[in-house]
Amino acid sequence: MNSSTIGTFLITALITAACGTADAPHGHEHNHGQEHDHAAMPAHDHEHEHAQAAEGPAVQLDHGKTWAANPETTAGIAAMKALVEGYQAEAGDGAALRDGLNAEFKQIFAKCTMTGEAHDQLHNYLIPVKGMLDSLGTAPEAAKLEALGQYLGTYGQYFH
Repeated sequence: MNSSTIGTFLITALITAACGTADAPHGHEHNHGQEHDHAAMPAHDHEHEHAQAAEGPAVQLDHGKTWAANPETTAGIAAMKALVEGYQAEAGDGAALRDGLNAEFKQIFAKCTMTGEAHDQLHNYLIPVKGMLDSLGTAPEAAKLEALGQYLGTYGQYFH
């Protein structure tokens, strides 16, 4: 097993463990009132993140249909997309952009009520987002922001 496969497996395991198990009420364990924080997953080097995004589990449709997502998740993705699209490198604060994106990302998980296969597919969708966010830094490159914005734009292809 190569290191990219191991890394992908570890991130998937961390995300699954952080959200709880299918045996927990509503498919989630909320750590007794504590916020579960997927954004606090360990950071990896830049090349490894891109390998994980490319090799991570692909998002699958629900027999050709989109998955039902909770409104907070959809709003969080829309807010992240708006932040990326509204950012102007010449006048913008890259650190504030990164912080805002990470805050929205954390809120998606904090307010997650999805269960079952839809929940699993959301995690498959979010694994590459985490890698992209980790690679932004305080002076985000235009190409990285464009890739993130384009990826966030695919959300509606998988979730409604």
